Amino acid sequence: MRRIGLAIALIAGFVIFYLGSVTPKPAPANAQANAFSAGRAFADVQAMGLVPHPLGSPANAHVRDYLVTRMQALGLSPQVQRGFAVEVHGPLINGGQVENVIGVLPGRNRSAPALALMAHHDSVPGSPGAADDTAGVASALEIVRALKTHGTPARDVMVVITDGEELGLLGARTFFDSPLAAHVGYVINMETRGGGGKAIMFETAAQNGGDIALYRRTAVTPESNALTVFVYQHLPNDTDFTVAKQHGKVGLNYAFIGRQFDYHSPSSTPQALDIGSLQHMGQQVLPTAEALAFGPLPARAPDVVYGNVLFGLTLAYPPWAGWLILAGCAALIATGAVLARRREAFGWIDAARGIGAGLYLIALSGVALELVRRATGVASGWMEYRPLLARFPTFEVMMLAAALAALLATVVLIGRAKGRWLAAALPLVCGAVACLFGGLDILALGLGGFGAVVGAIGFGQAAEPEGAWTGLLGLMLVLAAALQVAAPTAAHVIGWPLAAACVSFAASRGGGATARDRAIQTLIAALGLAWVGYLFHALLQGLDMPLLAVLPTLLAALVLWPLASPEGLERPSLWPAGLLAAASLVIAAFLHLTSPWTPRHPNAVEPVFVIDTSTRSAWRASLVATDGWTRKLLTTDGGTISKRTFGIFDAPVDAAPAAYVDAPAPDVSRALDSAGGVTLTIRPHAGASGLLVDFTAPDAIDNISVDGQPTVEQRRGQAARAMTVKAGQQGELVWVGTDPVTIRLHTARPAQVRTSVTEIYDRWMSAKPLPPLPATEQMFSRAGSTFVSGGVQP
Repeated sequence: MRRIGLAIALIAGFVIFYLGSVTPKPAPANAQANAFSAGRAFADVQAMGLVPHPLGSPANAHVRDYLVTRMQALGLSPQVQRGFAVEVHGPLINGGQVENVIGVLPGRNRSAPALALMAHHDSVPGSPGAADDTAGVASALEIVRALKTHGTPARDVMVVITDGEELGLLGARTFFDSPLAAHVGYVINMETRGGGGKAIMFETAAQNGGDIALYRRTAVTPESNALTVFVYQHLPNDTDFTVAKQHGKVGLNYAFIGRQFDYHSPSSTPQALDIGSLQHMGQQVLPTAEALAFGPLPARAPDVVYGNVLFGLTLAYPPWAGWLILAGCAALIATGAVLARRREAFGWIDAARGIGAGLYLIALSGVALELVRRATGVASGWMEYRPLLARFPTFEVMMLAAALAALLATVVLIGRAKGRWLAAALPLVCGAVACLFGGLDILALGLGGFGAVVGAIGFGQAAEPEGAWTGLLGLMLVLAAALQVAAPTAAHVIGWPLAAACVSFAASRGGGATARDRAIQTLIAALGLAWVGYLFHALLQGLDMPLLAVLPTLLAALVLWPLASPEGLERPSLWPAGLLAAASLVIAAFLHLTSPWTPRHPNAVEPVFVIDTSTRSAWRASLVATDGWTRKLLTTDGGTISKRTFGIFDAPVDAAPAAYVDAPAPDVSRALDSAGGVTLTIRPHAGASGLLVDFTAPDAIDNISVDGQPTVEQRRGQAARAMTVKAGQQGELVWVGTDPVTIRLHTARPAQVRTSVTEIYDRWMSAKPLPPLPATEQMFSRAGSTFVSGGVQP
C-alpha cells in the first residue's frame, strides 16, 4: 500500500505540475476584437524580431519607424523622444543616444494620472530579440488595441516603448527624467528572459497590498509569488521598471523566463518563440490593464504575502498572518504526536533522530546535487551554462533523480538498525568524488563532512517513521519561524508545504498506515509535490546554483516521508535510491560525453578583429571559448594562438596575430585645464556602432561627466552617489551614438591621465572574410565585429 501510494503521489504530482506549467493555446488572428490574440501580436514580432537591432543600429531605426506607423494606425499620435542618458556601475559608464517611441490613447480625464504600458524595442548585439523584448512590445500594442474596443478609457493610456534598455536602461532614464513622466500614475512593464514559459508577475513597488488585490481580482491564469519579489530585490538584475521605481512610480513587472538558451542569443527568432508564452503574457496583463484604464488606480497598502497555490488559486494575507499558520502547524504536529503516541508509534528519541535526518538530508542532497552538476563537465557562468540550457529537460531530470535519491536514501538509512557507518560514508564519498570534476570543491567537502558527522551521531538505530516524521516537521517549523522573522513576505515558501504536511500528519493520526491514512497521505503528497515542483523548476531555470534545489528537496520530504518510510516488518532497501543515483550519474555522463549542439541549439562562437592604429598591428581574437572552427579562423594568417590581454575586454582572450588592415584611427581631441580637468571629445566615424573609452590616473578621478551630465550611480536600496574611479583603477565609458561625445574628468595630476579610445564596427575588416559556419554553430553577440583602437594618450 505504501509503495503504491508513493508511486501515485510521484506520478500525480508531476502530472499536476506539468499541466500547470503548459502555456495556453494561442488565440488566432481572427479572435474576438476585445480579447488578446497572440496570433495578431505575433505579426508584430515577425516584423520587428527578424534581425538584431541594438541601440543605434540601422535595424533599430527600422523598428522605430515601424512602431511609429503601428501607433499611428492605432490612433495613438506617436512621438519619438530623442535624448541621451548614462548609467554607472562602479568604474563603468554605459551611455548613448536613444529614441523612445511614445503613443497615447486619450482618456476622458486627460489630467488624471495615466497608465503606462512599457517595453523596450532594442535588442542586444547579435540577437534578433524576438522574445527580449519584441514580445513585450507586441503585447503592449495588442493590449492597447483591445482596450480601444471598450470605448474611451477613464484616463490616458501611454504606450512607452523605450530604447537602449540593454545597454543600461537608457531609454527609461531619458523618459522618466522628462516632463512626460509626470503624467504617469501606474506602470505595467513587460519583459522576457528567455523564449518560453508562462509569464510571471515578478516585481511590484513597495506597499503592494493594493496592487496584489487588483492582480488577484483581474489576472487570468495568474502566475506570481511574493518570493520572486523578495528574491529579485536581492539580485543585481534590472529592468526599465527599476528606473520607474527610482522615480517614485508604482506598478507591476512581468516576464517569462523559459527556454533560456535563447536569451540574448542569435537563436531568439520568431520561429523559436513559444507563441503560447506571448498569449499568456497578454491574457494575464489585459484584464488588469483594463481595470486600471477604466477604473481607479489601486491605493498603496502594506506589503502582503501572496502566491499561487494550485489550479489558478492565488492566496494573499498580511505578513503577520504567517505566525498564525505556524501556530496552526505547531498545533497539528502536537495533535499528530498525541495520536501516534496512543498507538505507541511515537518516541522522543525517534523525533530527535528525525531532526538529525532533516539535517542529514540537507547535507546529502546538497552534495549529491553538487556532484552531478559538476559531473556534467560544464563550468559555471552564463555562457558556460549554455550546453546545459541546450538540453535543459535532460539536465532537470538528472537533478531531480539526484534529489530523490538523496531523499529516499535518508529515509531508508534512518530506518535501519545498522546504518551508521554507511550514513556517515555516503556524503563524504560524494564530496570527494565531486572534487574529481573541476578540481577541489570546498563546498562539497564541507557538506560531505557535515553529513558524515550527523550520520555517525544520529543514525545506527532504527527510528519509527511516525517519530522521525514528527522530528522533521519540528525542524522545519523552527526554520519557518526563523524565515518568518528574517523575511516575512517570503516565509510561505516553507510555511505552505509545512502546513500541508502537518495536515497530513494530524489527519492520518500521526502517520498511521491504514488504507484511510495512506489515502490522505497520498493525496496531500501529490498536491504538495506539484507545488514544490514549481519551485524546483523555477530555481534550476532561473539560476545556475544547484544548492538552491536543496530547499524543494527538503520540502518534498515533508509530504513524502510516510510514503517513503518502510512499514511493519518490511526491510529498508536502498535499491530505489541507488537506482535513482545511478540514473542521475548516467545522465551526467551522457551530458559530459556527448555534444549538445544542434541546428536548433547551436554552439556560440564570437570571433572579433582587433586593430591598433598606433602600432599598426592586428589580431584575430575569440571572446568565448574556442572550438575547431574558431581556432582555424584565428590562425588564418599563420599566427599562433595565445592568451592576450586587451584593455577593451574584461579578461584575457585567445588571440593570434593577423595581417594589418588600414582603418581610420578614432578622432579624439584632448584638453587640460588649470582646475585639474581633462576633457576628451570623440567624433565617431560613419559606420561605427559604438565607442569604448578607457581612462586611468595615478590619483583618484572624480567629477566625471558625459556631455555635461554628471555620472551618478543609482543602486536599488541605496542612495545615489557620484562616480569615482580609484587611483590606478581603469574607468570605462561604453557609448553608442553618431554625434560627438565629450567626457570630462578631474584628478590631481591631469597631465598623467592615460586614455585609450576604441571604435567598434559591425563588420569584419580583415582582408580574408569569415569562413562559412557549420549549422551547429552561431555568431554570438559581437561576433564578426572589428575593434579599432587609437592607442594610449599620455
